[in-house]
Amino acid sequence: MSGASLDFLSGSSADDRLFARQCADKVRAAEDKYRTGFTFFLTEGKAETARRVMAAFSFERFMLWGGTDSAERVMLGVFAPYDEPSAEAFPIKALTIGYSGRESISHRDILGSLMGLNIARETVGDIYAGEKQAIVFLTNTAADEVMRGLAKVGRESVSVAEGFDPDAVPERGYKEISGTVSSLRADCVLSLAARISRARAEELISSGLMTVKGQAVTKTSHRLEEGDTFSARGYGKFVLERVGGNTKKDRIFIDVKKYI
Repeated sequence: MSGASLDFLSGSSADDRLFARQCADKVRAAEDKYRTGFTFFLTEGKAETARRVMAAFSFERFMLWGGTDSAERVMLGVFAPYDEPSAEAFPIKALTIGYSGRESISHRDILGSLMGLNIARETVGDIYAGEKQAIVFLTNTAADEVMRGLAKVGRESVSVAEGFDPDAVPERGYKEISGTVSSLRADCVLSLAARISRARAEELISSGLMTVKGQAVTKTSHRLEEGDTFSARGYGKFVLERVGGNTKKDRIFIDVKKYI
């Protein structure tokens, strides 16, 4: 820990720097006081910041978990020596919210009803809204409050039960996009993925409307790597699934998935 540095955050926002220091404090508590600690649910950007902090401190006893393997909103768990990182240790509960299906209920409707109970956003993980039920992941404390207080979502009366059926969690759909790019620069990859011109891609990036792994990217020269998730406002979310070989003209084959 003593040689660790957070200098890589020098250009980040004050909020990200504060969060990074909080992650570092949890590492110190784990190493010096043998105390395991957890954050609230994190955005994709903060989860990436957490990964970078753990790497900076060469700390390996951590885990990011949100209730399912495919969770987008996750907690960071920082584990003390002799505490085995495990999903079961996280203070997360899943609730199943049932309703008749006569009214269409969306993710936004569920979240709005939770906010109406004064549930803080960072205590709410992923929400999967289906035709007659929704699955919601929350902190233990927030879940208890929802079980006591949630009676309606919109105009629909609802029932709330602890637990969920893993088979009811929908797999994210996507469409595959393949092609070649001159380089793995952000503007080149975004141009192919979003089916827009390089000039439009450059405009989006310079305006701060593109993120890579949840972090805003403002330089077209930013290089993407295989496995990186990225998004552009108004064009959706993508993952650079595979970087292949080169063509005879030295262009690079890539496969991209667009989430739908």
